Amino acid sequence: MLAPRWLTHQAELDKHKRKPPAVPASGQFDSTPARASFGLRRWLRGSLILCAWSYPAILLALWLGFYWVGEAWWVTAAGLYVPRLPFLVPVPFVALALYAWGLRRLLWTQVLAAFIVTVPLMGFILPWPMRAQRAAPTLRVLSFNVNSAIGGAQALIDKIVAASADIVLLQEAPGGTQLVDALRVHYPYVQSSTQFIIASRFPITAATDPDRLFYCGRTRPPRFMRYELKTPIGPLALYNIHPISPRGVLHIRQLRAALHQLRTGELFAGDPEADVESNVGLRALQVEAVTNDAARESLPVLIAGDTNLPGLSALLRKRLSGYTDAFRAASWGFGYTFPEQHPFLRLDRILASDKLRFSSFRTDCHGVSDHLCVVADLQARQ
Repeated sequence: MLAPRWLTHQAELDKHKRKPPAVPASGQFDSTPARASFGLRRWLRGSLILCAWSYPAILLALWLGFYWVGEAWWVTAAGLYVPRLPFLVPVPFVALALYAWGLRRLLWTQVLAAFIVTVPLMGFILPWPMRAQRAAPTLRVLSFNVNSAIGGAQALIDKIVAASADIVLLQEAPGGTQLVDALRVHYPYVQSSTQFIIASRFPITAATDPDRLFYCGRTRPPRFMRYELKTPIGPLALYNIHPISPRGVLHIRQLRAALHQLRTGELFAGDPEADVESNVGLRALQVEAVTNDAARESLPVLIAGDTNLPGLSALLRKRLSGYTDAFRAASWGFGYTFPEQHPFLRLDRILASDKLRFSSFRTDCHGVSDHLCVVADLQARQ
């Protein structure tokens, strides 16, 4: 008697269930590649999360080091003059990786990193509306490190005249009378002393070359000049300043030369710690001499020049924070002035005591020096 068809079909199913699965020739299963792939992906994901959190933390620590330590340690003192834009380079790559791996909730960490680089480290200032006092006399001041007039005296004069400044303060001016004579064509009052030149539309009633400073066993130039001027906004005490530059000890006269010295090892020759500390000490002494004299003034005070102090400098905050900075008060952006072609440092400033107020600020004078000039309009505070 034949079995029903459904019983035959069930028997076939049972037969297949009892059949052992095929195994590789080795007789063993090998799950190592799958496990390795999973482990690598897990490690990469963890590394990306760590990078997302750690990069803004590193940037914050760097900013705090510059801000609180600053010139007190030779390493951070040198770091104050380093370009900050390269710190932004990792941000878009980390952000793209977070997006691709589905970690969008961590994208805010890279927004924070970009903010730390742009604002605290690079010194970006947000726009802030400023209004000039109506019917109040306005004075325009120009300050310019002319780099020994290597761009040509006439080219410098053309830039200065185009700015329509009432008072011109030059630093690192060359010796001789060529630049002075050229300024006298446009300004009735011109004086020159050491590296400093002042040209004014208004009378210069006094000029003082301060005493030399004693430092490290010998006398050093104070690197500033004091003037009194009679102007439409009242009499002013004006300081034209240029403390010693860090470029010599930091080997940053030219980027190409610095890279060559780094490659050859010349950059680390000598005692960089002693060199930087000595340079910082002299600059601090020169800035202190300026601010001590300015603190004794009864007249409104204007301090202008190449300060050689970057934005995060503790020396700048300690000695000059009591004065209004024209850029911060009347402009926005970065306000960089050095080096001229690709600026990344704001060294040139115009500062005023609380009896004066700024209504505008800009950088100018492209192509004639390694610095940009700074131009500000100011009024007596009413």
